[in-house]
Amino acid sequence: MHLNVPKYLEFKYLINLLISLIPLSFIAGNLAININVTLITICSLIFFGKEFFKIKFFFLDKLFIAFFIFSLFSGIVNNFNILSNSTFENENLIKILFFFRYLLFYFSIKLIVEKNILNFKLFFISASLAALFVSLDLVLQLINGKDIFGNLKTTHKLSGPFGDEQIAGSYLQRFSIFLFFLLPMYTKEKSKNLLILLLSGFFMLIFFSLIISGNRMPIVLFIIMFLILFLFEKKLRKFSILFTISSLVLFILIHNLIPQVEDFTRHFLQSVYQLIVNFYELIFDGKSSDIANPYLREFYSGYVTWKENIFMGGGINSFYLNCLNTGTNNCASHPHNYYLEILSEIGLIGFILISIIFLKIFNFSIISKNKLSLNFNQNLITPFILLFLIEIFPIKTSGSFFTTGNASFIFFIIAIIVGLSKKSKNH
Repeated sequence: MHLNVPKYLEFKYLINLLISLIPLSFIAGNLAININVTLITICSLIFFGKEFFKIKFFFLDKLFIAFFIFSLFSGIVNNFNILSNSTFENENLIKILFFFRYLLFYFSIKLIVEKNILNFKLFFISASLAALFVSLDLVLQLINGKDIFGNLKTTHKLSGPFGDEQIAGSYLQRFSIFLFFLLPMYTKEKSKNLLILLLSGFFMLIFFSLIISGNRMPIVLFIIMFLILFLFEKKLRKFSILFTISSLVLFILIHNLIPQVEDFTRHFLQSVYQLIVNFYELIFDGKSSDIANPYLREFYSGYVTWKENIFMGGGINSFYLNCLNTGTNNCASHPHNYYLEILSEIGLIGFILISIIFLKIFNFSIISKNKLSLNFNQNLITPFILLFLIEIFPIKTSGSFFTTGNASFIFFIIAIIVGLSKKSKNH
C-alpha cells in the first residue's frame, strides 16, 4: 500500500469516526446502521484499492465466502423452483444480493484491524457512553414516566430511546461490556480502589437498567457473560462472590420496590416452567398441538419448516411463507432462534458451514487470547469473545440472523476477533 501520510491520516480519522458511531447508529435505527456499514465499506474499498481484492484468503475467509455464495445459490434454486417446492418471492433474491454487503463489511473491518488503523480506545469510549446514556434514559423514563425524547413508559416494558421497539435490554447486554474493559485498560495502577468503586457503581446502574427494561433474556445473557469472564480471567475470580451477592441483593431490592419488576419475574418463572413442561410433552408424548409456551411454539415452527427443505432450505427471508405451507398455526417472520432460522432458510448445508465458522472462530479466540492478553489491562479481544459467545448461544431466543441490526453486529464482532487473531500470529 503506497499512500502518502496525509491521505493515510485522513482515512484513519474518518474510518475511526465511522466505527465509533456504530453504537450510536444502533440507537438511531436500521437506516443509520445501513448508512454506517455502507460508508465504512466504501471508504475501505477506495482507500485500500487493489489491495482489498488481493487479500490472501485463509481457511476461515474461504468458509465465509462459501457461506455467502451458498446463500445466494439457495435463493436462486428456490426462486426458480429448481429442486425445490418452497414458496419464494423475487424480492427475497434482491435481499440476498444486498446481504452480500456484509461479506465486504467483514473484510473491511478485518483489514482495518490487521493494519492497526482501528482506535480501540475511541470505540470503547463511544460504546461505554452510549450504554450509559441508554441506562440513564431508562431510569428517567421509570421515574418521570417518559424519557428524554418524550417516549412514554408502558405498563409492561421500558424502551428508553428506542421508542416502540422494546430492545433496550438487548442493547445494554451488547454494548455495556465495553464500559467494564475501558476503565481497567486506560486507568493508572495507582487508582485501583477508585477503579473498583467506579466499576461497582456502573455495574449496579447497568444491571438495574437491564431489570427495569423488562427484557428477560438479555438479563440472563448479561449474567452468563460475566460468569464466562470470571472463568476466562483468573485475576477477576476473586470478585465473583461479590458479583453474585451484589446482583442478588440488587435484584431482591428492585423486585420488592417496583411492582412492575415483580410482574416480570413472575411471568418469567411461569414461562420457564411452562417451557419445561411443554418441552417434555413434545419430546416424550408428541403433543405438538398443545404447546402453550410461545417461544417453544416458534422453535417448533422453525423445526417443522426446516423439514420441508432439509438440505437447501427455503431461501433467506422465506420462513414465513414456507411456514404457512406446513399448516402450523404459529408462523412469525422468523423462528426467534438463529440456528433454526438458518436451518429453515439455507438448510443443513448452510447450517454446517456457519457451524464450522463459529467453531473456528472460537478456536482462534482461545488461542489469540493467550497470545494477546498476558496482562488483563492490555486485553482487547476478551470483550469481543464474550459478545461472540453470547451471540451464538444456541438455546436463546433471538431476532433474525439476517436482519440489518443482527447481521451488522455479528459480522463486526467476528471481523474484530479474526483481525486480532491474525495479528497475534504475526507476533
